[in-house]
Amino acid sequence: MKSVIRLGLCVAALWGGAALAGEDWKDPAYGGSGVDSESVYQTKEQGSDKGLYVLLGAGTEGYTGELAPDLNVGFSYGATVGFKPTRGLGLELAYSGGMTDIDTFGPGGAADGGDIIRNGGQAAVTIGLSPTKLQPYLMGGIGIENHNVRGLAPLADYQDDTSGYVPAGVGLRYNIGSLLTADARVSYNIPFEQEFAPVDNDIWTGRYQALLQLGGTY
Repeated sequence: MKSVIRLGLCVAALWGGAALAGEDWKDPAYGGSGVDSESVYQTKEQGSDKGLYVLLGAGTEGYTGELAPDLNVGFSYGATVGFKPTRGLGLELAYSGGMTDIDTFGPGGAADGGDIIRNGGQAAVTIGLSPTKLQPYLMGGIGIENHNVRGLAPLADYQDDTSGYVPAGVGLRYNIGSLLTADARVSYNIPFEQEFAPVDNDIWTGRYQALLQLGGTY
């Protein structure tokens, strides 16, 4: 329940930020009536909203459902390379990792660092929800990840495993200046064929992640 509440608060914060977005960008792709020369100049000064982007960041992640009581919320990190052919559409490849302690062994876990080290990669599509300067978006795709169990063995039936997952999330992206891009996103990752933990695969027993990333759009 606590993990669901944390996820809900993150989503509410992201959507609250979207409500405070600046002036609309009059992009014909969103049904706008065009732009004058002054607004084109301002857009270029504020940064490109299309093209290649590279992001690096960190945040937190945790597990839901049957896994929530046994796995503590941990540190998460990631890197994203993407391309926006239009303001509304983004295509991206991303790496993410995380460290989680098993709660049975206390706050510090059974090993130095995380008891479970996760590394994964995913391909995703982002869909912009508005032509505002601060743009909210939806994200979805497919990924594969590896869980490496460390420390005492066996760890309450946890084991090394490679499995797939379906990421789905919401985010906010903002271009600062001519190159710097800030991106905040919250995602929920639905596992399939995972066997690293002694639970059944279902939509309610997954992993959530909140990341703040910085980079550039070129």
